[in-house]
Amino acid sequence: MKKVILTGLTAVVLSANAMASEVAGYTAPQSGQAATAAGVDANFQALITAINDNHQRIVDLEAANGEVTDLADIVSGSTYLLYFSGGIIELDDGGGANLERFGGTANLTFNSDGTLNEVFSEQGRFISLDANTCDQSGNCSHYVDTWDDDETGGGSWSVSGQTLNVNWSDGGSESFSLSSDGKIMASGGGSLDEGDGTSGLETFVAVGVRLAD
Repeated sequence: MKKVILTGLTAVVLSANAMASEVAGYTAPQSGQAATAAGVDANFQALITAINDNHQRIVDLEAANGEVTDLADIVSGSTYLLYFSGGIIELDDGGGANLERFGGTANLTFNSDGTLNEVFSEQGRFISLDANTCDQSGNCSHYVDTWDDDETGGGSWSVSGQTLNVNWSDGGSESFSLSSDGKIMASGGGSLDEGDGTSGLETFVAVGVRLAD
């Protein structure tokens, strides 16, 4: 019994030093005095009180840390720098093929009234693998078209959960996934298109970073 009491007292002393909050009501044993059940119980009660206090503090901190600001509030008024890249491959039954590659950047400003302003720069190249461009000597080469455009645009936006929906003013639309803190937006994918003697594959990826206010 004495060994159990002494072990309990040692646990109280060690645990009291490890607690984040101060243990109140602890009575240190006096040299030469026998430990009593009441004294040991009082020290355990002091320890239990401190443990419960620390537990509540942890619960409160976890609850506060779990509060997530509405992503729509984060996006509203923010500007994102978007990097995008994509490509298209198109084949026809006659052996012809077209290749297209494009990429660039865009500054997207999401206004608080639900409208969107876009300033983008896109570079690309289209190549037809059919030898359909010939000179007077009969030398033929593939048709190539390149572009380097700087344009502005607009549209509207909304947020549902972690999805940012954008409707462009030209009639197109796109959905972006938002990170939990709203600092990153991303989209991408691929699609196959077959019909009318042709088949094609289109892929793209877009990643945006929220700029500092």
